[in-house]
Amino acid sequence: MSNKAVCRPKDKRKDEILRGYEYQMELAVSLQNDLEKLMTGATKMTNTITDMPRGGESLDIGDHVIKWIPLQEEIEREILKCVEERRKIIKYLDTVKMPKLRTVLQLNYIECITQEEIAERMDYSSTQWVRELINKAVEQVKI
Repeated sequence: MSNKAVCRPKDKRKDEILRGYEYQMELAVSLQNDLEKLMTGATKMTNTITDMPRGGESLDIGDHVIKWIPLQEEIEREILKCVEERRKIIKYLDTVKMPKLRTVLQLNYIECITQEEIAERMDYSSTQWVRELINKAVEQVKI
């Protein structure tokens, strides 16, 4: 979900399916950022009671709240999709019998961490070995 180097296994179809959770999370994070901008704008506002008509594009706190409620609902829907996508992907990962390969897949596709981080966590000396493990593991995934 960041600017990480991504290993693209030989089986592109499986890779795209397994990356579904990462894509959902990116969308949810983007929506959350939009919501935070709206909320920040609303909390920085001060209401002034006046009998003068509003002019131009000036917004009050209520205008911001009206915008953020549907956004919150959309974020909740996206989070539910993320949870469902994660469950589905974990079922796919569970089809891999070797624990080491399952772990590599989980770190790559569920935790969305870089190959360098995977190598460090699993005490491997090179990212090339991680890449090979990911390829081997993706081959074993049953979709």
